[in-house]
Amino acid sequence: MADEKQDVLLDVESRWSNVEDFFQQNKKRVSTIATVLLVAIAGYVGYTFWYMPGQEQEAEVAIFPAQRLFGMDSINKSMPMFQQIVDDYGSTKVGHTANYYLGVCYFQKKQYQQAIDCFAKFNAGDVMLSPLAAGMMGDAEMQLGQNDAALEDYLTAVKRSNNQLTTPIFLKKAAFVCEQKGDYSQALSLYQNIKTQYHTSQEAQDIDKYIARAKVKSGTAQ
Repeated sequence: MADEKQDVLLDVESRWSNVEDFFQQNKKRVSTIATVLLVAIAGYVGYTFWYMPGQEQEAEVAIFPAQRLFGMDSINKSMPMFQQIVDDYGSTKVGHTANYYLGVCYFQKKQYQQAIDCFAKFNAGDVMLSPLAAGMMGDAEMQLGQNDAALEDYLTAVKRSNNQLTTPIFLKKAAFVCEQKGDYSQALSLYQNIKTQYHTSQEAQDIDKYIARAKVKSGTAQ
């Protein structure tokens, strides 16, 4: 037993000696790696806790007049301001919000591909605007005849929201696309979802006629 303990101690000492030899032989490399790690950590801390909060505050100040003009329907005046915010503060939350507003502006000017590009850059983390961005991207894609992409984005908008206001709107739009694609079974399912889950919504008020039509065309009418 004593011999086994002695062998273990000798093995540990041997391994530690190898480690010491390695550090002695690679002092410069180890020092360089440590320095790089320290610089990277310091950079991350500075960027996360100092630089980004400062950028957020600056962006919040910059976006206020653009939002005010947007609310006054001054699209042409607000667009360059939103674009400047995207250029200067694109990595901030406010910068992502500016992308949303810029997409809406392009959509209203009927520049649908530019609108899609802006909505695609929008950060989906925003609970309020995220479903609207996906839904408007679907609207823009419909204008360009991109039905498959539009259906995907309408369904994405549904997943991102669960309320009586916007969700049934996107469900109905998705159902319309399904009908255009000839997929009446999926359209029927979406219409029925509106009736059962969102029966107090405006979209549910005349939903029975759409359900009846989808049933006939899908061959499930009785």
